[in-house]
Amino acid sequence: MGQSLQKSSRNWRYIRLIIVEALRLYPQPPLLIRRSLRPDKLPGGYNGAKEGYEIPAGTDIFLSIYNLHRSPYFWDSPNEFEPERFTVPKKDENIEGWAGFDPDRSPGAMYPNEIIADFAFLPFGGGPRKCVGDQFALLESTVALALLLQKFDVELRGSPDEVEMVTGATIHTKNGLWCRLRKRT
Repeated sequence: MGQSLQKSSRNWRYIRLIIVEALRLYPQPPLLIRRSLRPDKLPGGYNGAKEGYEIPAGTDIFLSIYNLHRSPYFWDSPNEFEPERFTVPKKDENIEGWAGFDPDRSPGAMYPNEIIADFAFLPFGGGPRKCVGDQFALLESTVALALLLQKFDVELRGSPDEVEMVTGATIHTKNGLWCRLRKRT
């Protein structure tokens, strides 16, 4: 019984990693908008602007979560689907001010979050404006995926190269994601 419970725990953990990796590649929404309440100065970037950027009060700031989650500065093989990436620490001394990704930074967390990734992973935003339903959404997604995979084998109809993604307020497929489900026996 102990081995069965241990194996079940590993399977649940991997399904959670699959969910967060899907959210890394296809965050919903792919863009966050914030408004500065007071003047501020953003730090310099990697495009030669070492002095930073002055931001007047009332400025709307658009954060591309899609680009952040696919940044080669923060993620190795950023366009590849690799759920295991969330189990391995990553630090890059060349990124000034980034504490790196550390799965042990938030002990007891069921899912990777903005704290573990020092705000390089923001599928639900971060800080005081973070989505209040993030843990429920993650748990619900995990249970739904586990139940689906427990009862069905899922096969993509056609080639993955034929799936065309489009963006707007959300990221979605242009013509659906047609799959064949086969009941497991």
